[in-house]
Amino acid sequence: MVDLTHLNPQQREAVETTEGAILVLAGAGSGKTRVITFRIAQLIRQGASPKEIVALSFTNKAATEMKERVLDLVGSRARGVVLSTFHSLGLRFLREEYRKAGLSKGFTILDEDDQLNAITELMGDAGFDTSIYDPKIVHSVIGHFKSRLERPDPRRGGIEGVAAHLSPLYGRRLRAMNTVDFDDLIALPVWLLESDEELAYRWSGKFRYIMVDEYQDTNLSQLRLLKALGKRHGNICVVGDDDQSIYGWRGAEAGNILRFDQHFAGARTIALTQNYRSTNCILRSANALIQNNAERHEKSLWSELGDGDALRYFEAPDGDEEARWVSADLLSSSREKELPWKSYAVLYRTNAQSRLIEDGLRALDIPYRIVGGTRFYDRKEVKDLMAYLRCIANPWDDSAFRRIINFPARGIGDVTIQKLADTANEESSPFFRILKDPQRVVGLKGQVIEKIRQFNDLIEHFRQRFSADGAQFGQICRALIEKIDFRNVFSRTESDIRKLMRRLNNLDEVAVAMTSFRERHPEASLEEFLTSVSLDRDTDEEEEEENVVSLMTLHSSKGLEFDSVYIIGFEEGFMPHMRNADAESGSGVDITEERRLVYVGLTRARRHLTLTSARKRLKFGRTQLRKPTRFLHEIPEDLFQGDRSGRVPELDSEKLQEKGMSAFDEMLSLVSRE
Repeated sequence: MVDLTHLNPQQREAVETTEGAILVLAGAGSGKTRVITFRIAQLIRQGASPKEIVALSFTNKAATEMKERVLDLVGSRARGVVLSTFHSLGLRFLREEYRKAGLSKGFTILDEDDQLNAITELMGDAGFDTSIYDPKIVHSVIGHFKSRLERPDPRRGGIEGVAAHLSPLYGRRLRAMNTVDFDDLIALPVWLLESDEELAYRWSGKFRYIMVDEYQDTNLSQLRLLKALGKRHGNICVVGDDDQSIYGWRGAEAGNILRFDQHFAGARTIALTQNYRSTNCILRSANALIQNNAERHEKSLWSELGDGDALRYFEAPDGDEEARWVSADLLSSSREKELPWKSYAVLYRTNAQSRLIEDGLRALDIPYRIVGGTRFYDRKEVKDLMAYLRCIANPWDDSAFRRIINFPARGIGDVTIQKLADTANEESSPFFRILKDPQRVVGLKGQVIEKIRQFNDLIEHFRQRFSADGAQFGQICRALIEKIDFRNVFSRTESDIRKLMRRLNNLDEVAVAMTSFRERHPEASLEEFLTSVSLDRDTDEEEEEENVVSLMTLHSSKGLEFDSVYIIGFEEGFMPHMRNADAESGSGVDITEERRLVYVGLTRARRHLTLTSARKRLKFGRTQLRKPTRFLHEIPEDLFQGDRSGRVPELDSEKLQEKGMSAFDEMLSLVSRE
């Protein structure tokens, strides 16, 4: 017997409604996993065979968690239930129907490196220059169209035209090797089920009950798979929240959940609105914000946890002060509330924003980790720029020279680099000395020798500039970025303007960091800057303690929760991101998704929520004036501590400036008195 007494009325209704199409609108923190697992247990209790039940999720971790919970509820009878990801189910289908898919029994899934090798070879055979069209991007475009069960349009030209030409060739290459790629695991089953009536009839009878977790994240091919598998019985129960649909940029289709009743006739909707995570003050702020989205399922979250603390908003003079204030406030809060570091999270819109907050936390010895992303100084474009700086500061850094001697491509290939390295080893000489006199290397042609000299002259030129005018660290760094021509390099390989701008923003953040470092240490050298970065990174890499502050983008925060959350950069240009909305008119095709993204951030907080912004930021060497995001004004003012004018009661930034103090100085003085 499954005990349902611990479920609230809406949860119980969702569990006991077992027939037909059902949309369970599970608001943030409303217990959706409990509903899925109890529903599986209820179906088994009512006599359904475990083999007739399939529950789909997006990660193996989620599937494993569901399986463990169901086993706890009904014991070993649950072992026959298919609890898997969409792709695992697709693989199961292809293992049984391999002949119809044009495969042999022992087919394999090609790993990413082998997929890229196949694309690269096909591009060479077809005459496409891989220095102009990045094979990774071509493969990504092919995968995007597979997820939509469409073919790229050769008339579009550019990267899509290349993908259109290669897509059928790539498919034939995979079949010839008796392999599939990750996207095939959904696309092939759908194509077969939609084109073979006998196959569709047989498979739509295998699973009598189908459930889907995080349904708002499904794409078009996954929707069509569900339709094909549920054709005979129509017992499809999906659990999700349209207000948390934030992955449109990677293929998720919000319309799947918004128009569920159109895809599955006679569908019933059950809304879970009781939140078990957050206080009502936080929930009311999220409710008020998301109600500004026109197309959504109406629901309003509430909690039995009480109103809780009011929200806080702090407007800092600039980005540096914002990061310092947040870091000091976090330290003070941890001591006052006696909360462990793992109770805190700092959320932001773009990865490039992490650099300042990392600096602020390190200054106060607060342990942290980057969640769902790469540390700032470990990002590829940043490592490339740092390698140039390392060569300039330290000629003996052979690994840095070898990293960037042919980046960007300048006609110094791997064979030449190996000859240079061999000569250096034979003469027990550092790499840079060989570069100064490349004629001594046997087998090098005159044209290659000249390119090596040009590279060496570039390094020497900037070595002299940093030595002669170190006070202009940031400006010299930007000049180096321009000389290397990173923009042109990445624009040749990045078809996605968003990724291109993210790379360029990250490069500029290095220049900003150098400027800030020099202001704090007026006599410091370039080598000292690099040393400070290396020491900080070494400390980070050795940090294995789980009790750390979490830093992450809003996208990475989905599914997580923390006692205290700071959302930084709460301003136009970040939220909504400048690419997704017209700053003047407020229009933009993705403004609803940007609002959902902020909604996700707000609902990560259990007890305490702080929003911060800056009046100005340094961007590409220029000071940009900023203003608070329009989303701030969609949250009722009475939910804030004090008011929304950019102050928190214990830290009035205007009064502090009158005293000649910064908010950071005051916070440190408060902490030191505790």
